[in-house]
Amino acid sequence: MGLISIGGLGSGLDVASIVDALVNAERAPKENSLNRFEADVSVTLTGLGGLKASLDELSSAALDLSLTSNFSKRSVTISDSSFYTATATSTATAGDYDIEVSSLAQGSLHKSKVFTDGSTTTFGTGGTLTFTVGTETFDITVSATDTLSDIRNNINAATDNDLVSVNLLNNVTEGLDTGSLLTFDSSTSGLGNDLVITFSGDALLADLSTGLTSTQTADDAAIIIDGISATSNTNTFTDVIQDITINIKDTNPGSTEKLTVAIDTASTKTLISTFVEAYNAYTDVIKELGSAETTAPGILVGDATLRQVSSQIRNLFSSTISAVTGSFNSLSSIGIESTQDGKLEIDNSVLDNAIASDFDQFDELFTGDSGFATQLRDLISNYTGSNGVISSRETTLNTQLDRITDDRISLALRIDSLQLRLTKQFATMDAIVAQFNATQSFIAQQFESLPGFSSNKK
Repeated sequence: MGLISIGGLGSGLDVASIVDALVNAERAPKENSLNRFEADVSVTLTGLGGLKASLDELSSAALDLSLTSNFSKRSVTISDSSFYTATATSTATAGDYDIEVSSLAQGSLHKSKVFTDGSTTTFGTGGTLTFTVGTETFDITVSATDTLSDIRNNINAATDNDLVSVNLLNNVTEGLDTGSLLTFDSSTSGLGNDLVITFSGDALLADLSTGLTSTQTADDAAIIIDGISATSNTNTFTDVIQDITINIKDTNPGSTEKLTVAIDTASTKTLISTFVEAYNAYTDVIKELGSAETTAPGILVGDATLRQVSSQIRNLFSSTISAVTGSFNSLSSIGIESTQDGKLEIDNSVLDNAIASDFDQFDELFTGDSGFATQLRDLISNYTGSNGVISSRETTLNTQLDRITDDRISLALRIDSLQLRLTKQFATMDAIVAQFNATQSFIAQQFESLPGFSSNKK
């Protein structure tokens, strides 16, 4: 806002500097206090944000350990996957299987005669072609002007055609005839699923339907598992071996390739290793935030929330999981141990022995409402959840920052008012002093004009 500016002409004083000094003396303590408070709140918010992010990362790593499905995976290996691939559900029985692929599933193939007029051949007055496989069917209308090429395009473009793919071959010779023909490749495989084409309308359409030559009949895929034969109308065999899906790609008649299904312990070790890495990263963040080093103190040093959550997590990591009935009921019992610097390390020999001895206990140790991973995620949620300790503190601190902003506005208004008041007061004083000086000068002049009066003594 605009303020009165005076220069002390009456008093001879540097009034502007005096007013500025008084205003600054009033403003500085409060402003410094607000600055310190704002810095403290901002630093705490930053620290809590880092703590929350670190805890969320640890919780995410614990999520995979809390899922029962991750401890019931099956690994599938095949001696040569050129002939088939396979997948297994978590309930598949571990075992070895010798598999021979006898034949692949196939759909029926048909071809027309050679049309010597080539791709421009038409079919009299036209009519309708009907394509059927089992209970599925669709129709194509053929007009009098539709050529062999048009008919091929219309069949392939039909929106309800899921049954056949038609190709046009040109400049082909059969016997004495040279010209064009159509091939009909059915996409439906399996014994008895042959494509059937009928017509209504002009008799010439028989050449594209009932008069076609069959070059391949539909047939099943066949495999032999440990000497036992099985068939499928597709190249996929589901549950021929319970809970295992086999997809065949090529035949190997007279020979076999071994399929091995086993409990996937390798993925469990990977999960545990990933979790340990996440915990160690969390430990680094906690140490940095709470560092008491005088040369580089942590921004949350002495913070109660940091101390509390660190203590609770340490206690959980060293505790025994009561829900586990066997001997592998703690992290240390399966080879996850604490080091002197507070981090975790894996004793692989102990872990391998635990997996080999009683793998089912890993599910009990980590999953379920009482499992370690579930307890850890619940503990962290008490701090990072929407109503958690950290979230509540962040809300309070952000409210304090808003209040600081309001306090700065109030201080600015009060300082402006003070500066205006002081400026007016000093202006009044300066005017009074100027009046006194003028009166003094007038009186002095009057005395000097009196007879016999002289201000100079000789």
